[in-house]
Amino acid sequence: MANFENITIIGVGLIGGSIGLALKKRPSAHKVIGVFHRRVTLKKALKHKAVDIGVMDITSAVRDADLVVLASPVHLIPELAAKVAKSAKPGTIVTDVGSTKEWIVSKIEKLFEASAGVHFVGSHPMAGSEHAGVESASEDLFEGSPCIVTKTRRTNSVAFKKVVKFWKSLGLNVKIMTPREHDRTVSLISHLPHAVAFALTGAVTGKEMECAAEGFRDTTRVASSDPELWADIFLTNRKAILTAGASFNKQFARLLRAIAKGDRCATVKILKNSKSKRDKYLHAK
Repeated sequence: MANFENITIIGVGLIGGSIGLALKKRPSAHKVIGVFHRRVTLKKALKHKAVDIGVMDITSAVRDADLVVLASPVHLIPELAAKVAKSAKPGTIVTDVGSTKEWIVSKIEKLFEASAGVHFVGSHPMAGSEHAGVESASEDLFEGSPCIVTKTRRTNSVAFKKVVKFWKSLGLNVKIMTPREHDRTVSLISHLPHAVAFALTGAVTGKEMECAAEGFRDTTRVASSDPELWADIFLTNRKAILTAGASFNKQFARLLRAIAKGDRCATVKILKNSKSKRDKYLHAK
């Protein structure tokens, strides 16, 4: 574990709660404080032992923090980072779990230029669920999952190394990227699949849904995710998602053309290529 005695998590839902539980699972000397917007969530987090202390005031929660983890919805992260910068002590490190990075990192790095010794490192643990809330949190949520940690020319090297060590200590496999590389990558492997699942589900009528079985449920599982959260992600990574969507449309149109022509050879070739990619990914896990 990186040397963080006091850790503050702002936003203790599925991800923030799982971070707290994972920290409590490990025999390290640290205190975990959770910051909440609603008292009912605070009580749930304490009941699930996701944090040691629950508060509703950012100022007091970050005053002695060595590490602050911003685990709120994407659109709130820069605003919360600004509040942290005003109250945190010199040497405090701030990271986040947002699914968009270029939008978040560029805003926060500008905010932190004037802060005295408070450093920001962008992160994105690639773990989660279609379920939300601290009641769905798990101490093992991150085990074996990727975590992208971003680095720019403004990133403090000491803070960066500590954040990488922190995520590794929670069982994540860290990958280092620029914010732009991150957004391009996740637009294809995370954001686009969610967009397709939402769109596919929307295309099916209620009557047809009555006949849906495992294949439909598996394919559209993530369409049960929080719409507010995913609207934020889509809109803050628009350029990369539109590029990913164009790539998908090209591939889908190719498949439809082969089907329209009744070309079995071309259809099988396209399907085999996709199957091979997925099988290779599964065998590498």
